[in-house]
Amino acid sequence: MYYLIYFDESNKIDQFDVEHSYYGAYGSTDISMAKVVRKVRDIFKQCKSFSELHFREYTKDNHVKKYFQTLHTVINEDVKINILIVNNKDALYAAQRIGLTTPELRNLFYIKIPERLFYGVTRNLSEFSENDEMIKVKIKVDQNDEYDEIFLRHKIIEQMNAHSAYRNKNYRVVRVMSQDSAKSIPLQIVDTFMGIVVFLLYTCTLKP
Repeated sequence: MYYLIYFDESNKIDQFDVEHSYYGAYGSTDISMAKVVRKVRDIFKQCKSFSELHFREYTKDNHVKKYFQTLHTVINEDVKINILIVNNKDALYAAQRIGLTTPELRNLFYIKIPERLFYGVTRNLSEFSENDEMIKVKIKVDQNDEYDEIFLRHKIIEQMNAHSAYRNKNYRVVRVMSQDSAKSIPLQIVDTFMGIVVFLLYTCTLKP
């Protein structure tokens, strides 16, 4: 059996005009993930809209039915979504105190943050194992040249498999790959859920 995890981010630590960075992971078995994708494609057909899901492009007059039906479908399926929020100001201050440059901080975050997100998604992964069979994990990340420059895929494989062996989790990450979000509904789903979190936090902090 394969377990699939999708990773995406919104905003970046060195975008000084934004207060927070957002990182999301979305996981499920290959069978459940394929089921969700089929249902979402059906929603696209019903709404006669095949454009990529991007929450920042959403307006109340723009495919509201498509977005809400998609989210309703996802939360009612056997999937796990983990979102981590970073306060950019606090992170940059902490890095400055120990002499880290902003690029160095980003490189470290690109390793540590996906690791923490994936640990949360795989915490109870053993429940999917049949007859104590090893679970094979594939991780798909949105295309980003920065990930290749810091060998993120290789590092994630090492860290996740070390965690599985140390914690006796009975899974093994067999592959980490890049994927174009325009061709990946699961990555679009991660983006949309992160967009909702951003929207809610921004709305709640606005002064009347």
